[in-house]
Order: sequence, then C-alpha cells, then structure tokens
Amino acid sequence: MELLKPEVIEKIGSLNLRAKIIVEGFFAGLHQSPFHGFSLEFQEHRPYYPGDPINKIDWKLYGRTDRYYLKKYQAETNLSAYLLIDKSNSMGFGDKITKFHYARTLAASLAYLLLHQNDSVGLVLFDSDIEVFIPSKSRLTHLKLLLKTLTKSEPSEKTSITNAAINLASLIRKRNLIIVLSDLLEDPEEVIRALKLLKARKNEVIVFHILDPDELNFEFGKESLFRDMEDGSKIPVNPQNVRELYEERFNRFLARYRLGFASNRIDYSLISTVTPYYKALSEYLIKRERML
Repeated sequence: MELLKPEVIEKIGSLNLRAKIIVEGFFAGLHQSPFHGFSLEFQEHRPYYPGDPINKIDWKLYGRTDRYYLKKYQAETNLSAYLLIDKSNSMGFGDKITKFHYARTLAASLAYLLLHQNDSVGLVLFDSDIEVFIPSKSRLTHLKLLLKTLTKSEPSEKTSITNAAINLASLIRKRNLIIVLSDLLEDPEEVIRALKLLKARKNEVIVFHILDPDELNFEFGKESLFRDMEDGSKIPVNPQNVRELYEERFNRFLARYRLGFASNRIDYSLISTVTPYYKALSEYLIKRERML
C-alpha cells in the first residue's frame, strides 16, 4: 500500500497520528494481546478433587499437612515494557528515511498498542549511555510524554548498548519486557553479553535490528568517499573492489547476532527501513502469538 510506505508515513506531522494509523488500521481485530501472559503468578492453593491433574499437586505442602492441595496460578494480565532506543549518530543514516526515524515511529506504534491494552510502557533513549529514562506507566496520558520525547530526540554521539543495558538493569526492579530498537553496529559479543545481563534479571528481551537497504545490499555503483557517522573518519572506496568482502563480513556479522540471540532465547527480528511499519509489526506479532 503506497499510503503506508515508511517515507510516506514520515511525512505525517504528528507522531501520535502515525502510530494510530499503523496500529488501529492493522490490529483492531486482534482479540488477544500477543504480549500478555509472558509469565504466570502464583495465586493460592485449593483442595485436590478426583480428576484433577496429579502434576499440579503441591507435594511439599502434602508432606507438611498429609492432604492434597493444588497450586492455582493466574496469567499476568498486565506487563511492564521498556522501549530501549538507540539514538547514536549511526542511526541517522538513510536516504528516504533514516534508521532513527524508522525506529522512533515503530516504537511509538508499540507504545500506542501496549498502552491501549492497559499495559505499562517506559522509554529509554541511549547513545554512549542512557540519555533519557522515563519509568513505565499504564495511563493513556503517559503516551503524550513518550511521543513528545521521541519527537524532540535526534541522533548524537557514539553508541554503547553495553552501558545502556548495564545501567538499565540497575534502574528497573521487577520483571519487564525490554524491546531494543537499534542498528547494533557494535561488537556482537559485547552486545549479546549486555543483553544476557537483562535476561539474567528475568526480563524478556526482544530485539528489532533496524538497517538501511544500502547496508544490507551494498548497492553502491561508483567510487565514493565513505564517512563514519560516529567518529567522523573518512575513506575513499571503490564499491566494486570491496563488495564481495563487505558482503562476506556483513553476513558473518548478522549470523553472529542470530546465533547469539537464539542460544540465549532473545527474540530477534531483522528489519529493513523499506519494510512498511504495519508489515514489520504484524509479522512479528503473528510470530509472537504462535510462541505463546
């Protein structure tokens, strides 16, 4: 749909309106939240009755009371989520739409979705460290603050997911859903280790790896001067001479993330900035719903 191409959506002035169009237009029929119920909470014991599943019996309590009781659990109906967004200078790369603009609109859509299903959402913006930390809240009025903060933010400095993850782990207490939106242009080993720390604190971690099509395909034709967006260094490059080497190393870079995240049960989605927002969200949410 031409109307919902990322570069077209970006021309809509209000971030709130963008999020509303993306979410309400494609998820109005979602009868159950794909985010709900990512853990169970113990509620109470009840007596065992014939026909109840034996594996639900609390055998420790039986040992103390000589009576059979079952543990009752209830699914958590609300969760606390944090949107962890990379705003380093490398996220400013892009022709029709930058990676940061894409991440910002995708994050706004997720915040809109979560708050409208009565979950709480917080926001973390980081470059070399956490620059903005907004605690999660579930009030719909909280959306205004999140969108205002996202709208004012622009890429700056170098990136360090490691610093952001370590400091976020010390700022949040209870179990959360952490949604990372970044180009992940760092040492994969360090990034995986940092996100493992959040997992070790019993958080669930989702990664949206956002890249520009030029980074994925390296379709440059003529000799050009390439500039590092974070340290400013420049190097002349003939794309024809380095394309094969670039593709080999970049594919190895992506494979390391896929393997590292999979082995640590960190959910990972690679997204190009040419992918319509609704498609990126719907494909992910459908996949997640099947997992629950």
